[in-house]
Amino acid sequence: MTYLPLTLLVLFCSRYALAFVAPRHMALKKSVFMSSEVESEVDPFEAYVMGRTTVVAKKDTVKGDGEISKKGDILTIDYVGRLLQSGTEFDKGTMAFKLGDGNVIPGWEQGLEGLRVGGKRTLKIPPNLAYGERGAGDVIPGNADLSFECELKSVGSGPIAEILMKVGVRRLVLGALFGASFLLPKDLSVRDIISFFGF
Repeated sequence: MTYLPLTLLVLFCSRYALAFVAPRHMALKKSVFMSSEVESEVDPFEAYVMGRTTVVAKKDTVKGDGEISKKGDILTIDYVGRLLQSGTEFDKGTMAFKLGDGNVIPGWEQGLEGLRVGGKRTLKIPPNLAYGERGAGDVIPGNADLSFECELKSVGSGPIAEILMKVGVRRLVLGALFGASFLLPKDLSVRDIISFFGF
């Protein structure tokens, strides 16, 4: 019983003494022991506010089970891009790029790192991490918040992956066929080549 007043005095002093020691601009969280209020975590994706949020908000809609993307990897992404305000689709397709090289908008650089192959992620990207005040042609107006639905199809690294990314598989195959054509006899017909491969 004699320790109860001392304990209350210590709790009182520790709770209110910080107001005199810490500057007002410091964010102090209330201790769970000193308050019945428990702070809940706010989901950045749901808390995104167009025109005010300045960081990428991301939400995994499908958890992938493949390799995790990291800076320096070559990512192949299927994507659909929309204006966040109206939902108007402005682009969709497949793109390969090296994460961290700055060849895509900063929102993609930040938002796609850590995604697993096979995973799908929705990104909400503010203008400062997209196309800014200038926009992109007639399709994306200036200061537009964007939304992307992205699926990571593959992750590669090394020189061969970089060559495939820059050249493309179709061009590489055509180049190889063109190069091989110099090795074939000149009197060989297309029919002979097709039958050689069993078609």
